[in-house]
Amino acid sequence: MKTLKITFALLAVLFLTVSGVQSETVVVNNDEPTYKEQNSYDLLAHDKTKIKLKTQA
Repeated sequence: MKTLKITFALLAVLFLTVSGVQSETVVVNNDEPTYKEQNSYDLLAHDKTKIKLKTQA
């Protein structure tokens, strides 16, 4: 009886997995890229020529 329950559970999982696949409805749109183009940013927060170190005195 226990093996029968396990078999039915495996068949149910297999059936639900296979029934969820719908490869006919997949639409491929090659006109638009699948990523967003980003601007290039300067990653330095400040200009190093303007840095003044504090003295220790």
